[in-house]
Amino acid sequence: MGSQYPVWNGRKLEKRLKELGCEFLRQSGSHKQFSNPFQPEQIVTYPAHPGDVPSVVVNAIIKALGITKEQFYNVDITRQNGRHSH
Repeated sequence: MGSQYPVWNGRKLEKRLKELGCEFLRQSGSHKQFSNPFQPEQIVTYPAHPGDVPSVVVNAIIKALGITKEQFYNVDITRQNGRHSH
C-alpha cells in the first residue's frame, strides 16, 4: 500500500521546515537542527543524507513539531502560524 503523503529529499524537507517558521540552528556532522515554532522546547533534528528522507524520519519530525501530518503537508499552516499575517 502506498502512502498518501509525498516522499521528500532533504532539500525539500528543509524548505518546508523554513516555510513552517523553523530556523536553521546548526549542523553537527550529517545532522541538521532547526528551531521549533510550535514547541520551542523541542529542537527538530534530522539526518541530512543524500536521497529521500525516510517516512519514519518525517513522522518523527512531525511529532516533534507537535502538528498533524495534514498540517505539515498543507502550506496554509504558515498563515496560521503568524508568518504571513497582515
